[in-house]
Amino acid sequence: MLVSEVRLNRERPTLWIDHRPVAAMAYTTYFEERSRYEDFLDAGYRIFFVNASFTDLPINSEKTGFTPFNVGIFEDPDHPDYSEFEDAVYKILKKTPDAIIFPRIYISMPKWWVDQNPDEVVPTKKAGMREILFSDRFRKDGGDLLRKLIAHVRSSDYSDRVGGWQICGGQTQEWFFPDMKGGLCAGAEKYYRRWIKETYGEDHATLPAYDEFQYRGNPRQESENARRYCLFCNLGVAESLDYFASIVKEETNHTQIVGSFYGYTFESNNTVLFGSHGLRRLLDSPNLDFFSSPNAYTQNRAFGIDWADMVPVDSLKLHGKLAFIECDIRTYLTTSIQRARPGRYPDDIYKTANGTSVWEGPPTAELSREALRKCFAHQISKASAVWWFDMWGGWYHDPLLMAELKSMKEIYDSEASDKDGAWLTPDVAVFADETAYANMLSESPQLSGHFTRGGVNTTRTEMGNVGTPYDLFMVEDAPTVLSRYRAAVFPFPIPSPAGERALALCRSLKIPYLCATPEHSALSAEEIRAFLVEHGVHCYSELPNVVYAGNGYFGLHSAQGGPKSVRFPTTVHLRPVFGADVPEQTCDSLEFDLPENGTALFAVELKNQ
Repeated sequence: MLVSEVRLNRERPTLWIDHRPVAAMAYTTYFEERSRYEDFLDAGYRIFFVNASFTDLPINSEKTGFTPFNVGIFEDPDHPDYSEFEDAVYKILKKTPDAIIFPRIYISMPKWWVDQNPDEVVPTKKAGMREILFSDRFRKDGGDLLRKLIAHVRSSDYSDRVGGWQICGGQTQEWFFPDMKGGLCAGAEKYYRRWIKETYGEDHATLPAYDEFQYRGNPRQESENARRYCLFCNLGVAESLDYFASIVKEETNHTQIVGSFYGYTFESNNTVLFGSHGLRRLLDSPNLDFFSSPNAYTQNRAFGIDWADMVPVDSLKLHGKLAFIECDIRTYLTTSIQRARPGRYPDDIYKTANGTSVWEGPPTAELSREALRKCFAHQISKASAVWWFDMWGGWYHDPLLMAELKSMKEIYDSEASDKDGAWLTPDVAVFADETAYANMLSESPQLSGHFTRGGVNTTRTEMGNVGTPYDLFMVEDAPTVLSRYRAAVFPFPIPSPAGERALALCRSLKIPYLCATPEHSALSAEEIRAFLVEHGVHCYSELPNVVYAGNGYFGLHSAQGGPKSVRFPTTVHLRPVFGADVPEQTCDSLEFDLPENGTALFAVELKNQ
């Protein structure tokens, strides 16, 4: 098997495979029969995430009942079936024997296990009973199945091409509770009682009622028991994830990287019982090397806004973790799931609606390329890794799009080696406060969902249109990083104790900060910019342009075409990468034309250092 690791290079986590740096760009799909592995292999891509699942039960158990899997490996416990996973592996390796495979394993229990363990499962709307994510029995039995899968892969004739692992679970494979209600059911009580005893020394804890988590007009959670359960259920998911990751590490002799979806602090989906708010527990774990999330789904991924990070990516970097972002960018070739697999799925799931759905792509190849460029400018300026998620297959099967994706891979190839020079860096830190969810209520105006505008999500989106870049950290990292910044923004309106300490530290260090409140939970771009200008933070461009700066790059995106003016905080040397017809130059300001919905990207080096 290949040896892989994440190393830090100038505070940038980088992927190394067999003791050399590798561009962390990859491809994956759900629908293998519509895969375009050959397109990406021809474009120079060598890393491929390949799906494998313990079960054929739905990955979306609460909302739609959707599953992409035809085969559950352990549906027959006596005769594991690896065919769906291995057909994809061999399809890739037949084309390019030096490809690198990352198994993406869905750790969810088959129907026979669910039936045998009635005290370890929770009811869901679309998939019957499913495992409680903090269940001891789920951890033990799921871990045993995971060991069997890894042993099979290690004994296979393709084992020498496996380079890392992604472990998935829960709703949509993203470690959300299958019921989206924190696993709050009779089977949870024994685990909650145990945690209360260990944490608070109290006996005879009782489960809160689900209604206690629902917004009824008061933005603050008044029930101490409900607050505690919120903390418990999110921490329980993190501990399960860490346990499964430790198994992969043990079974691969600690020679390969392991990662997962987790830590969606800025994409709360309107519930405080999400399961994804235990990232703090995992940041220093030796068992997890990368964390993933999609690009934010806010406003159906409209042009003119930043498709911001769901996770606090700069805290990941601070702790030596790689942000491996899932870029499931819709294109003009994106079709409905019903057309992708005729007769397989009902008409009421994943609807497209003439551009008003996140499942609808831009109408032309040219606009689709602009969507790719917009996404790319964000990711490369944050030094994040990327995989293109061709969800239903064939989304990028176009010469114009593949030429762009090939060019992007070549840029990342150059990034894999050491890079000298001084870079533009943000002056603003935005802080995520995951345990603050315990202070709030589900469905409240203070929160947000994938497709709605609530307080936390609105502030994050508006930050992208202020005209200056920013970094995303967890409040627990404030003592380490605050002194680097000229200003801070706190979008969580009811802070946790860790959030209160971060605010107090701002006051102690005399760092100005802007904080959402329960009464004013959504901060606008105009008021954020006014606050930043008042306190001397440099703004590169006018409202409402999106600015990207970091990792040796500067980018600008706008829904409005026409002349654009940029003012840099110092003299820089610029080399155009795409989107702007200007010569390479040394300057402290720049003017260029940008098409409607366009993005311009430049390689940047500071000159007066």
